[in-house]
Amino acid sequence: MSKKSFSTTMDGETLKALKLYAVKQDRALNDVLEEAAAAYLARKATEDPDAAIFVRRAHEPIEDCLAAIEQRLSSKKDESTYK
Repeated sequence: MSKKSFSTTMDGETLKALKLYAVKQDRALNDVLEEAAAAYLARKATEDPDAAIFVRRAHEPIEDCLAAIEQRLSSKKDESTYK
């Protein structure tokens, strides 16, 4: 899988703790963050059906994913209309 660069902000103390952990484990910070993100998504996938769908579809082109999201939102809107 190819790596993609992105930028974000984070609480300074959390970032410092992550950096210290990465150094202690002799790992790159991006590997620690990627592992944490994967664990977060796996946990959310057990709680939220949409998260499970996003995890399964992550390998697909973004256009296909966006179309699937629009379709899912449309069906949820239709369900709420009939209640």
